[in-house]
Amino acid sequence: MFEDDEKLIEFVPAYPYILPQDWKDFGNPTVYEITATLDTLKKMYVDQVKDLNQGRIDTELGEENLRNIATNYQSIKAILFQPR
Repeated sequence: MFEDDEKLIEFVPAYPYILPQDWKDFGNPTVYEITATLDTLKKMYVDQVKDLNQGRIDTELGEENLRNIATNYQSIKAILFQPR
């Protein structure tokens, strides 16, 4: 069906844990990789909020982590909406 299968990514029903360093081609991520990364960052954010609420992490460090996660989320989301 496809002449070149090396750029295809195997379908996984639930997105795996993916960060930019896990992308096959860092300079040209697929929509699937971007979406999975955004989902990973959302999970990380929720986990960080839970840790903060339960006192498992210092408030200052936890808030810094939340800012970093949110910044990364916005940066990666912007890849999907680049002007042409």
